[in-house]
Amino acid sequence: MDLNHLHIGTYDLARSQRFYEDYFGFRKRRDHGPGVFLENDDGFMLAIDPVDDVPVLPGWFHLGFTLDDADTVKSLYARMEADGVEFAKKLMDFGDDAAVFYCLGPDGYKIEVGWYAGEDFG
Repeated sequence: MDLNHLHIGTYDLARSQRFYEDYFGFRKRRDHGPGVFLENDDGFMLAIDPVDDVPVLPGWFHLGFTLDDADTVKSLYARMEADGVEFAKKLMDFGDDAAVFYCLGPDGYKIEVGWYAGEDFG
């Protein structure tokens, strides 16, 4: 059994769609009523719908993305930083063991981006 999608709400559909496409490689798969389904190369879908109120989630809740290597994590961090993306935790570089940061999506969703040596999350 595979988890195949996550459904989130947004105040600004176009802004959220661009964010997940630009930084995480999602592409629009189809419209979904007033929202969209985005899909990544692994077939995971992110459904985004416009809402009047985005819920406040517990501080521990986050989405997690793993990247292929530490340099890719650092490069994405630098790009996001240059673009003015807000961070919950700045880049933490653990040398040959890991590289990780937490950014905030357009509606405040916390997103972990990392690479961890010896870990296979994909």
